[in-house]
Amino acid sequence: MEESRAAENLGEAGASSEPSGTGQNASKKRSTKASGRPGDASKASRKKKAFKAPRRVAPDYFVHETDNDMLLIVSNIGDGQDRPSRKVAKRKLQRMRRTAVAGERKREKGGALAAKEPVLGGQAEESGAAAGASWGEHLPVEILVQIFQSLVASEGAVPLLCRVACVCRLWYGAASNPVLWQKVSIGFCWVEPGTKQPPQTEKRILGTMEWLALNRFSLLRDFALCHWKSHVPVVLQALAESCPLLVSLKLTHCSGVTTKSLSALAECCPRLESLNLQNSQVDSSAVVSFLEAAGSRIRQLWLTYSSQMNAIIATLSSGCCLGLQLLEVNTEIGQSSQHLQLSIEPLQTACRQLQVLRLLNVVWSPKPSPRFVPTSLGFPQLEELCLASTSYSFISDGVLQKILQASTRLRVLDLRGCFRVTPKGLQELPCPDLEQLYLGLYCSNNHLLLPSEGSHLLTWKWHHSLQELDLAGQRFSEHDLECAMAAFGQGSSRAALRSLNLTGTKVTVSTVSALIISCPALSYLNLSSCRYLPRGMKRVYRGQDDIHQCLSKLLASADEPAAAEDTS
Repeated sequence: MEESRAAENLGEAGASSEPSGTGQNASKKRSTKASGRPGDASKASRKKKAFKAPRRVAPDYFVHETDNDMLLIVSNIGDGQDRPSRKVAKRKLQRMRRTAVAGERKREKGGALAAKEPVLGGQAEESGAAAGASWGEHLPVEILVQIFQSLVASEGAVPLLCRVACVCRLWYGAASNPVLWQKVSIGFCWVEPGTKQPPQTEKRILGTMEWLALNRFSLLRDFALCHWKSHVPVVLQALAESCPLLVSLKLTHCSGVTTKSLSALAECCPRLESLNLQNSQVDSSAVVSFLEAAGSRIRQLWLTYSSQMNAIIATLSSGCCLGLQLLEVNTEIGQSSQHLQLSIEPLQTACRQLQVLRLLNVVWSPKPSPRFVPTSLGFPQLEELCLASTSYSFISDGVLQKILQASTRLRVLDLRGCFRVTPKGLQELPCPDLEQLYLGLYCSNNHLLLPSEGSHLLTWKWHHSLQELDLAGQRFSEHDLECAMAAFGQGSSRAALRSLNLTGTKVTVSTVSALIISCPALSYLNLSSCRYLPRGMKRVYRGQDDIHQCLSKLLASADEPAAAEDTS
């Protein structure tokens, strides 16, 4: 109705703006208007009833659905450029024709005006350009949602969706679709970290978060909050009230997490199975209460080591998280001063489904098991074990054997910094198809007693499956490394090795050359600080082209001494 009224107003204004003509015609109009005849009134009413709202302009594209669940938007603007559109107004078409006829007459008289076809072509091009400029205003909402989904997957929902919602009403409606708000990460985007917010800013922050939770997060599944030093309980309470489908929660560098807020999530979010509290200040009692309430459905748990970690480990070992599949405990580099006392047997008994165990930069000293604890059967489902450390390590062959005694599915083994582990102990592990092995030493190893033999035991055991190998800082002899790298050239199938780190080792030119020839899939090779290689070759090589150039230079450097001997 509003659009029709606006059209009527525009029509009346257009009629009054036309010239009145001669005085006689004007007097007739005035006399007719003042007479008030019933016939004239009925005609006017019929005119008003006969008014029709203008048709919506057809979009200049069509949507084609392919077999790969894709929608193609094909433009058809160029199809109508050779003829004027059917929806062009009559008066406009008549003006175009009159202009074309006038141009033709002037051209015949010797004028320099354009002919009829260029004039019509220019008008068509202008109408096509105008239609192409407004294509986004007529795009179906479903298409816009799919476009926004691709953008959200690469850039995140916030602040992208908040910005595109300000373009127009159509985009606002598309950006409001809860499907786009299934994964949200919110950082400290209002003021700089460490800066105290004014009261008005704090009020706006809380209002925005509560509004988003109420109006956008109905299908939220993955939520992350980063660098919030206050108001974290308010946000968690809003999530508990509005997000019943929440599956994963991540709090990074946050403070003020309370027991009440975590308990509310455990009670109101029955699908919550992943909790990441790394680098956040959370009291151990809050974590223990959460695990006791929701531990039966928890599958992934990320924690940062603190003096209160023993209470959390004891809760896990008691059997409250029988379905736990991933456990990661980390410590920032250079800040691990206390030892983590962990008895591995109770954890193996309580977490039989564990697939990933990571103790990153944690000084873990194995704790003897209590007498009443039954003999453990290991981690039969374990696929990744990471015990990397930049400080002192207590991991030995015996400890490693106790952890992996039943882990036949192990694929990733990270023992960087574990200088007590020997090649002989690794060879005895019951892991037939190891894919990634990291044994690099990235600390000062002058005071360490490292083996000089045995690297071939590793490569000959796993040469058929090994894809990444790190031997940085190891003291294996040049002959031992030559035997080890020769394992990748054995067998009928090509070696699967893609990444190799030999930083600081005694590898020679011939060993590296034979290795590159035997491993066509090799795309990363680190030869930094390798003392037996020519100058200029001790660097990192990335990509197969770069590695092939390295091979050419190594072969050329190997031919130079032979040529020098022949000439002498």
